[in-house]
Amino acid sequence: MASVMTGRGVHPKELMMWLYLASTGMLFAGFTSAYMVQRFHEFWKTFAIPPIFWVNTGVLLLSSLAFSVGRRAFMQGDYQKFRYALMATLLLGVLFLLGQVVGWQLLVREGLFLAGNHKAVSYFYVLTGLHAVHLVVGLVVMGYWTWRALRYRVGPDQALGLRLAGLFWHALDVLWVYLVVFLQLNQLF
Repeated sequence: MASVMTGRGVHPKELMMWLYLASTGMLFAGFTSAYMVQRFHEFWKTFAIPPIFWVNTGVLLLSSLAFSVGRRAFMQGDYQKFRYALMATLLLGVLFLLGQVVGWQLLVREGLFLAGNHKAVSYFYVLTGLHAVHLVVGLVVMGYWTWRALRYRVGPDQALGLRLAGLFWHALDVLWVYLVVFLQLNQLF
């Protein structure tokens, strides 16, 4: 049985995941720091963030809840509930991504494009787009776990892999909540 902890501490794969998440956090910290510096530029203009991005926040949080329910079911050996929870996680993740596309289309309809002289909008697209790229990776991971759960009988020996998938998925949630709150607050002030 793969364990999260070894006799010497944290499992090497879990350590690698934490290092990856830290580097991803630093990437987004760099972009949000640049946003703050550029914000005081004379050509900076605020814009209204479409409400769909807040709706998407709820969808992504629900997907995280579904994953947590699934992981708990997995640990209890309830693999049928685990399968349903993974399917819900995957479906909600796809719904979130589709909602992002709708949000970006709403911005385009308002004449707010990635490339242009509106730096706040450009940063918005870059930050939300970069998160979407990471979410696509998360969807691939969730798709793999869903396929595996539906195709094969999963068991306790996959606990570490599932834990790592959960760390990544929940980190995407935390990152999104940070981004949407950060971007909204910067539009208000």
